[in-house]
Amino acid sequence: MPSRSIYLDADITRAKKEEGTATVPAKSDGDMFLDLFNPTEPKQELVILNTEKGFVPAKIALRKGSHYTIHVVNVNEKEKNVSFILDSFSEHHSTFYGKIKSFEIKPAEEGIFSYQCPETSFEGKFVVFSPDYRGPASDKEK
Repeated sequence: MPSRSIYLDADITRAKKEEGTATVPAKSDGDMFLDLFNPTEPKQELVILNTEKGFVPAKIALRKGSHYTIHVVNVNEKEKNVSFILDSFSEHHSTFYGKIKSFEIKPAEEGIFSYQCPETSFEGKFVVFSPDYRGPASDKEK
């Protein structure tokens, strides 16, 4: 039985002949399927709500080196136009009531990084940990 990559090669070549726009990727030593899609760690999406009582969630754990899409939503009816500031990642955004503000981050360092809303004095925290982290030190055998 022919390998799956032969079928992919045939499909790409046929598309190139029919459309005139597709290109055939160069052969490599790796699996053609993996070469085509260049696998990377998927982005995780997080939602932070700015409410009348503060940010929900107020503390978020992030893995160092991972990609994240952050969606900030202002659901505070009393403060309909406020800021979201995440200085450590150079993110400064206006958030309007009921509107979603999205941005991407990739934490490069471990640590605790705060995000704030200066108009309401609310604060939340990102806790960035190493991908090698397995749990609290107290859980390790001595």
